[in-house]
Amino acid sequence: METSEAMTQDIGARTAPPVTRHEILGWCFYDVADSAFTTVIVTTAFAMYFGTIVVGDSSRADQLWGWAASISEVVVALVAPVLGAIADYAGSRKKFLGVCAAVITFFTASLWFVGPGMVGIGLTLFIIANIGFAGGGVFIDSFLPGISTSANAGRISGLKWAMGYASGLVALILCLPLARNIVADPSSEQLSLARLVPVVIAGYYAIMVIPTFFFLRDRSVRRPLPPGTGYLSVGFRELAQTFRNIRHYRELFKLFIAFLVYNDGIVTVIYFAALYAKVTIGFTAGEVMTLFIAMNVVAVAGALAFGWLADRIGQKRAIMLSLSIWIAAVVLAYFARSKGTFYLVATLAGVGMGSCQSVTRSLVALFTPQEKAAEFYGFLGVAGKAMAFVGPLVFGTISGMTGSQRPAILAIGIFFVVGMILLAFVNERRGKEAAAMPIAT
Repeated sequence: METSEAMTQDIGARTAPPVTRHEILGWCFYDVADSAFTTVIVTTAFAMYFGTIVVGDSSRADQLWGWAASISEVVVALVAPVLGAIADYAGSRKKFLGVCAAVITFFTASLWFVGPGMVGIGLTLFIIANIGFAGGGVFIDSFLPGISTSANAGRISGLKWAMGYASGLVALILCLPLARNIVADPSSEQLSLARLVPVVIAGYYAIMVIPTFFFLRDRSVRRPLPPGTGYLSVGFRELAQTFRNIRHYRELFKLFIAFLVYNDGIVTVIYFAALYAKVTIGFTAGEVMTLFIAMNVVAVAGALAFGWLADRIGQKRAIMLSLSIWIAAVVLAYFARSKGTFYLVATLAGVGMGSCQSVTRSLVALFTPQEKAAEFYGFLGVAGKAMAFVGPLVFGTISGMTGSQRPAILAIGIFFVVGMILLAFVNERRGKEAAAMPIAT
């Protein structure tokens, strides 16, 4: 059976058409679509709407928002590895991606129904939409090894992130007139306008994701199932095989562990940045949207610059530099008292956000054998989600207990420090060499 599978993969590799610019752009356009969701729904407008209008109590809102973030991250962490393995075996990554896209569109639009005091419904709909968002990230990442090389993986990944942040910028501008109405005790007119934000984002997402399904090829090759098995059992079998082979990819495994930690810090900042600016620094909802417009401009430049930089100094060094910027941003946020100082915080965070995850993804692609892409990116999904519930819980709990977000944001800096220490043990050269070697059977 192993020989037959290897022959099937080899034939697929020989007959696959060359990668085109349209295909690369199709891959990048997925970030164009889902960056609108994470920028407007997760980070800014709906996060503020939930805290200000739906809950009305900033400390309680932090705790509830942290729980919502944690639940959705845990669900994806549990299912991503198995779904990744199934997608590899069935040759159906694109179908799984389509399901995630449908979930995001439908449940984001459904947030229109959430009004003042509707905490349970608001959390439920957001969690489901966020699960679709997080799951889609796992599957779209699994396409990168098939459309890139060691020479251009950083630039392609950087281009995708840059296009995504540019799209987030457009989405923020589109929703700015509506988000200005996110105020405590809104009038009926203000409430009606504020509730339109998720509807606009759902429509924007549905349009922008179309190029992905038109141009991106599913280069995964369907493999025959062993007799008497189904995709679920094969998924668990493939998962077990990956654990058995993990010593062969020990640098990739170490990278996963480091990413698990520092990505938790990034995820937490994404969830709470707008709430911190509004509650602690005193920004209005409109000023927060303007702040994040500026932040996304910086993030575009950061993604492009670090994609170029990573291909020249190495991905690991580029990630280390990015994490240093994140540490500086968190410390400065703790001491910030003025809106001007917080604009500097946002600038640093924009550079870090546009670079760290982008370069990490390109390094994972260089450490990953192409035929195991979806499965290994399923593990990346675990590395990104398995502890991603910790940061939001830490922030929400500390904020609720102390009545202040300042010690909460400072505590998140620990994730970046520990992540840097763990990343120092990753050998970039050995990781690339291991990916080029045949998989032991």
